[in-house]
Amino acid sequence: MCTYLEQVGSTYYFRRMVPAELRAVIRTKTGKPRSEWKFSLNTKDRAEAKRRLLDHIRATDDEMDAAKVALAKMVGSVPATPQRPPARFAVMERARADYEDDAAAFQQQAADEQEARQEARAHLRKLFSERMRLTTAELEPWEAAIKDLLDEKDFDLSIANDRMTAYKRKIDEAKGGNPRMLQEPPQSVKVARPDQPGSGVMLDTTIADLWAAERGVTEKTKDAHVAVARWFYERAGKRSVEQITRKDVLAFKDALVGEGQSPENINVKLSRLRTLLSWAVQNDYAAANAADNVKVKTSGKKARVHFDLPALRRIFGSPVFKDGERPIRGRKEASYWIPLIALFSGARMEEIGQMRIGDVVQEEYPDADGKMVRGWFLNVTDLGEDQKLKNDASKRTVPLHPELKRLGFLHYVEGLPKGGRLFPDLKAGAYGRLTAKWGEWFSTYLRKVCGVADKRMVFHSFRHTFKHHASHVGMIEGVQRQIMGHSPGDVADDYRGGYSLHQLVEGMRLYRIAGLDLSLTTTGDNGWRIP
Repeated sequence: MCTYLEQVGSTYYFRRMVPAELRAVIRTKTGKPRSEWKFSLNTKDRAEAKRRLLDHIRATDDEMDAAKVALAKMVGSVPATPQRPPARFAVMERARADYEDDAAAFQQQAADEQEARQEARAHLRKLFSERMRLTTAELEPWEAAIKDLLDEKDFDLSIANDRMTAYKRKIDEAKGGNPRMLQEPPQSVKVARPDQPGSGVMLDTTIADLWAAERGVTEKTKDAHVAVARWFYERAGKRSVEQITRKDVLAFKDALVGEGQSPENINVKLSRLRTLLSWAVQNDYAAANAADNVKVKTSGKKARVHFDLPALRRIFGSPVFKDGERPIRGRKEASYWIPLIALFSGARMEEIGQMRIGDVVQEEYPDADGKMVRGWFLNVTDLGEDQKLKNDASKRTVPLHPELKRLGFLHYVEGLPKGGRLFPDLKAGAYGRLTAKWGEWFSTYLRKVCGVADKRMVFHSFRHTFKHHASHVGMIEGVQRQIMGHSPGDVADDYRGGYSLHQLVEGMRLYRIAGLDLSLTTTGDNGWRIP
């Protein structure tokens, strides 16, 4: 697909990256190494822009050929003059590329806009993930919009709906005294529906059990909702679900505000309470959802952001990285390597924490000239018995960034017992997450030791940081997506079958954070050393 055409506003531009090895030779008018060519095509018409594009492509081809010759002379060997195919074949190839570009242009733009919206609503998707199993008619408009986005990402709601229907049928038939229908409820929790709705049914027991069984939620999700129901009873008084009024819910909200809880935490609790009451209404246990539209206004400033340069300098100039400290609560070497891997890969916390030694692999692949080369990679996978991923797109092979190799990561791996986890000091929490306690330690370390006070900056900000700087250095958008484990950006990506290992390696090689110096980071005490 043609990658040299870019639209800024309504005007089209020619944009092409300068290969990293030629930047020392190809320079700007001020004498600085050139990282890209970018020229206005002075037209708002796409067809005309494509015609003007060819002259710039041929001119930059000539400039790169001359740079290769000059570079070869510097090292004492002059390559043969590059041979290009006849012009008519070049034009045919450009036409084919433009045809593919036209076919996918709209999908690419829509996917980019969609990803931006999803990133901005990440915390809302977490809060209302359970509500996404309701129909759009039962959701508020902005919740329905999130459900639409999930549909666009191939989230198969039909499967979830079929499962919900089956569970509901089992529960309904159990009311008629057919125990056979409850042989295999979700999570092996056997739930009996009371004979008569409105007969003293409690929110934190019967309603929560029935709701969890029908929706097939995880144990962690169920426990979170039960906890909120108990919080509600402790602050508003214990009463059966049909007796809960709007006044009770408002009293619960006011109590949370009076306790000094943040608006975001309060809205999480109100959302979970609303979910349970909604299920109760749908199943005739209550006449109305007393928690509808009860929420606390937020500032809208809590969305996660990338770590800026001062924050990164504070983190990687802190005792773990500068003085070689390895806190027990930071799980020793995990305190050092997990942030670095996140910084240079954009991987999620649990994806890194659950890696096994066998997930650090050396692969052979063909380079741009077809020559077989070898490189180091991280496999993000769910093949291990204790490994889980967010979705299928999360399964990926990530090139090991040169900076991680320079810092001694491969030496660290070599010093570990074979066959185990990459960070053996991590222990699984109550719900099986290996990084649950580690994440708590890092949050405290980030605020109290590193002094990063902006609450929008959390561990997940490393993912935003990778995205920010990958875009800044010109890494191809599709390569960014594949490295980070996002779904393909357009139809063309699906047809392509993903970028090759060579393309991923070349993209990762571009990645850098200007102004961040990691040369003073200190090695650990387990025998590995920076070469």
